[in-house]
Amino acid sequence: MPVSTQTACLVHIVDGDLLSRSTLARALGAVGIACRVHSTGADALAVLGTASSCLVVRNDLPDMTAIEFMAEASLHGHDLPVLVVTEQGDVDAAVAAMKAGATDCIASPFAVPAFLERLRACLSDGSPQAEQRDRSRDAVRRLTLLSRRESEVLELIVEGKQSKTIAWELGISIKTVEVHRARIMEKTGSRSIVGLGRLWEAAEMLRGREMPRPPMVRRPAMMEAVAS
Repeated sequence: MPVSTQTACLVHIVDGDLLSRSTLARALGAVGIACRVHSTGADALAVLGTASSCLVVRNDLPDMTAIEFMAEASLHGHDLPVLVVTEQGDVDAAVAAMKAGATDCIASPFAVPAFLERLRACLSDGSPQAEQRDRSRDAVRRLTLLSRRESEVLELIVEGKQSKTIAWELGISIKTVEVHRARIMEKTGSRSIVGLGRLWEAAEMLRGREMPRPPMVRRPAMMEAVAS
C-alpha cells in the first residue's frame, strides 16, 4: 500500500551509507513525504524539532548505534516513532532495538514498497505500535504516582505474592500491606489485581524506558504498628 502525502510530515533518515540514504530519500519524495538525510546520529540530533514526525535509523551508524541514538534522542525530549534498519538475519539487533524503544525494524536489503508500508505504520497514529506506546506511557504515568513503599509492595503483588508473604519480606504488618494495596488500586485506577498486572506489563513494554525500580528491602519481619 503506498504512503499518501502527509501534512506537516518530516521524516529524518539517519544512515552512514550515502547510496542507502539517497535511495530512501527518493522513495519518500516520490510519495510526497518530506525528509532530511543525515550521515551521523549527532547530525540528526542537532536538528530534531517539533516538526519531526518519524526517524529511520540505520542500526550501525558511524558514530553510534541505533540504541544509543534513541537514548540520546529521549534525553533531549524527543519521543518519535523510530524505524530501525538492521542487516539481513541480524535477529539479535532487531530484538535489542525493539526493546530499546524502536517502533519497528526492517532488515536490509528490502524492497521499497515494503519499506514504505512499514513507514506508513510508524506514521499512523492508529497503528498497533502507536496504540501500545500510548498505553505504556499512560501506565508509567499512573505508576509514578506511587510512593517508594507502594512501588515495593506493587512489585511483590505482581509476582503473585500474598499479603502475608509481602508483610514478612518487607518487615511490615499485614494491615499495612492492605493499606498500601488499597492506595495502589486507588492511585492507579485499577479495579482488580489482574488489571493491576496488565498495567505493570504495559509500563514494562515502554521499550528502553522502564520505570526505575527502587531497591527491594528483604529483612526479617519487624512489624510496623500503623501504615506510614
